[in-house]
Formats: sequence, structure tokens, C-alpha cells
Amino acid sequence: MAHRLHKGSAAGTGRAAGGRGSPGAQCPDMAARRINLLIVEDEQQLARLWSNELAHKADITAVHTLEDARRRMRAAPFDVVFLDLRLPDGDGLDLLREINERNEDTAVVILTGNADLDSAIGAVRYGAYDYLRKPSSLVEMEQVLDRIIQQMRLRDENEALRRQLLSHGISDALVGSSPAMENVRRLIARVAPTNTVVLVTGETGTGKEVASRLIHSQSMRKDGPFVPVNCAAMPRELAESELFGHRKGAFTSADRDHRGLILAATGGTLFLDEIGDLALDLQAKFLRVLESGEARRVGDDEPYRTDARIIAATNRDLRAETAAGRFRQDLYYRLSAFEIHMPALREIPEDIAPIAVHLLAAVNVPGARARRFSEAALTALRSYSWPGNVRELRNVVERAKILCDGEEIMPQHLNLPAACGARVAEHVVPSTIAEMERVMIERAMRMHGGNKRAAAAALGISLRTLYNRLKTMPSAARAAL
Repeated sequence: MAHRLHKGSAAGTGRAAGGRGSPGAQCPDMAARRINLLIVEDEQQLARLWSNELAHKADITAVHTLEDARRRMRAAPFDVVFLDLRLPDGDGLDLLREINERNEDTAVVILTGNADLDSAIGAVRYGAYDYLRKPSSLVEMEQVLDRIIQQMRLRDENEALRRQLLSHGISDALVGSSPAMENVRRLIARVAPTNTVVLVTGETGTGKEVASRLIHSQSMRKDGPFVPVNCAAMPRELAESELFGHRKGAFTSADRDHRGLILAATGGTLFLDEIGDLALDLQAKFLRVLESGEARRVGDDEPYRTDARIIAATNRDLRAETAAGRFRQDLYYRLSAFEIHMPALREIPEDIAPIAVHLLAAVNVPGARARRFSEAALTALRSYSWPGNVRELRNVVERAKILCDGEEIMPQHLNLPAACGARVAEHVVPSTIAEMERVMIERAMRMHGGNKRAAAAALGISLRTLYNRLKTMPSAARAAL
């Protein structure tokens, strides 16, 4: 509704009139956020003056009748409408009511003369954002636009934060000193200050979103929103409206206007995870966004302009997908202008230990006592192939932190697959007979899927003896078997 952007001050009669350079009149962040402004004013000379003088703040369309205003609003969305109350073909309040009924995400500012002041104040009660008395100064117009821009920015940031909560648990650090990770950091530092489209590739769980967040945080857009979108998780039938937005009534369940995630990322970064899963028809529409900075909401006739940096990520070979006809070649070439490849964990074994130590400190497990890994546990971590990469390592560390009763995590707390345990045994030499006995029991139990009778037979001991040995083991170690 028009009043969704809450009023930032009292009505126009009490507004201070500072100059363009006055404090609070304009800040760099506001200036960077351009909006679509519709001026509905029957005095054509006045409308042209406002259009020229406010062009540095907005993309402006000026009309002089209600009918023209309705036609323009049916074709394209507007962030703000400056609306005269008295027009040749009707009352401006009628258009305000229509905007409210359509539940449009538009701020309406009423332009009124002294004779219509009561009507203007009433219009604010019925959903107008504010009113300005004519003749309105350009300073007053700029100030009301600045407030609207600021509140739109806060709304977009709230949407971005909401979506970031959906991807909670993402660390903001790239840990490791291997040559491959140092190269990733170098590439991030190079590309971050630019507006270049970036494609981040790598297997699932290698930290593609972490790298993308670092690009955003080191860019000039760092104070803008970071909007993550998982293309693979979006239902096919809703993906277009989620990304590009829709008009009320565009389809059966469209009971209100929706700005879309591309607009929510204005002034910041739109992160498209798993872009290889985007449908071909949406790939064509997204290519237009990359090439022209324009997109069109579902149900709109005219496009809107957007200013969001695009970072895409994929675990697929997009070159092979292109050859197979599952991904557009022109979009691939546009995305791959600057590519960063995230190494798999098995390719950087020297980084596994520092990453695990970082995760041990980062993962929050209330009441956990674990503070460090034993050398045997670190050896086990290095010996595993990690098909799920850092994401799998994080889950293993969290589980170990829960199972560990003391301050030091041991191999049995990791609960790694039996095949890994066999490899670890080749490298770990137990320091005591008791530890050797525990390792042999663990291997036998895992080999026989937890079957105690079969494990006892394999060890050459009685079932009772096995039970007695298990009782002497820490409870966390028993739980892991």
C-alpha cells in the first residue's frame, strides 16, 4: 500500500527548508539509489521544471492527466508518485484510492494548493506518504525524496537480512594458507572493487557463498544489501516472480505487488547460487538484466532499471552444460568474464587442520567442553576424502563437539566412515596398550555395523569381555559406535 513507507516527519507544513548542501539533504548512499518517479501535474511548464531539476535523483516520467497516469502505471512500476489533486479529468484522490486498492508498493506524495489543504491532510490519512503545498520548492521535493529513498533502502536491507537468515551458519572467512587458497584471496582482492560480473565455481560445500560475501564486503557496495538466491531451491513456477517481481493479478495467487529480489538487491549484490539450475527461459530474461540493467515484472508491459552487482555460483561444468544445450552459451560467456574456482578440500590437505580448528571455535554448541583436536583426530581428518568438502567438515566438527566429554577431540568422536578408519590406522600409532585396544574395538565394531557378537568373534574375545571393555570407554566414544 502507499503508506507502507512510514512517514519520516510531520506533514509538509512543518518541514524545514534547508539548501541542497544542508546536512541530511543528501548522502552518497542515497544518491546512489535511483528511483522511478511519476509526476502527475496538469501545469506542463511546472512539470517540465521539476523533471529537469530532479533528474539527478530519479528516472522521471511526467504526465498531465489521470488517464495518462493510469496508463503509465499499468505499463510499469513506480517507486514514487507526485500527485496533483486537481486535474483536468478528475480528482487525484481517485488515483490514490486505486493505488491503495491494488496494494502497490508506491509512495504517493500529494501536491496541493492552500484551498485543498484539508483534502491533502485527509489523503495522508488514506495512505498518502506525505503532502507538499504548492508552489513547492525544489529543496522540499528533494528532502521528501531523500526520506523515501532512505526508507526504501532500509526495506531492501531488511529483505536481504531475511534471506541471509535462511542461509545462516555461513562463515565469513576463507581459512587456509595453501597456494590454491592464496590464489582465491588474490582474485577476490582484484575483482572486488569493480562492478564486473563474477562466476564462482567449485564442488558443493567448497565455500562459494563465503567467497561471494567477501567480494561484496570488499567492494564499494559493502553498505548495500547482499541478497542470496538459491536457484535450485526456487519452485519452477514461482522463480520468475521471485526474481523479477510481479504485479497484483498477474496470476491466480498474486494478491499484491511484489518487487522481486533483483530490485531488493539495488545498490548491493545479488548472489545467484546454483545458477546452472535456472530454467532456459529465465536464463534469457536474466541475460537482459546483465546486458542492459533492465528487467520486467510479471504482468508489466514496461521494464524497470536496476543497479545490482551480479555474482553467480555453480557446482556444474557450465561449458559442458552449454554444449549439451542445457545452458545458454551467450549467458555463459557473459558470466564467465571473471571466474574464481574454489578448490575441493581433498585438493588442499594442508588446510584441513586449520579449517577444522576454525570451525571448532566457530560452531556454537551450548555446554560443550571441547577446545582442541588430538593429533590422532587431526590425522584422521587429513586422511578422509571429504566428498562434502567444508560443509561436511563443519557437520563432523559439530557432532564431535557434542560427543566429546573432555577438552580434546579424539578420532572416535569424529565418527568418520570405516574406510577412513582403516586408512587412519596405518598412520596412527597408539601410545598405550589401552589406546591400541580401544582402536581395535572401534575398528571391529564399525566393520560389523555395530554387531557386538560379530565384533567379539573377530577380535577373538568373548561377548562378555567386549561388554566389559566397552564399559571402560568414554560414553561419547560408545555413542559413536
